[in-house]
Amino acid sequence: MADKRQLLPGELSRGMKQKLVIACGLLHSPAVVFFDEPLTGLDPGGIRRMKDTMRRLARDGAAIILSSHLLSLLEEVCTHVLILQSGAKVADGTLADVRARFATHPESSLEDVFFRATAETAGPVPPRLPPTP
Repeated sequence: MADKRQLLPGELSRGMKQKLVIACGLLHSPAVVFFDEPLTGLDPGGIRRMKDTMRRLARDGAAIILSSHLLSLLEEVCTHVLILQSGAKVADGTLADVRARFATHPESSLEDVFFRATAETAGPVPPRLPPTP
């Protein structure tokens, strides 16, 4: 980002804004870090650096809480998962525990596990509310 130091945040691309926000959040070496869809807008090099950063922070003792719809990312960098459906917990624990509970075969991906876990707890679909005037 050094070559962008003369620009204001509003002049940056989406990916550069994402990098700036992440850098600002990590400046003070936090003990707990919340990431919400941290790979959004990043290029492949930025994605790799972000995953390496998350692993390094965790290795150095930080608690990392990562919210993402990219289940392969969670598989790659997380040790524990929490699966929510409509704001309610349907599964939590180590990846191995959640897999053991919901996987249909040993090679089941976290995506397979997610769909099985959420299908088992799916209730009736709530009715749509009418549009507000």
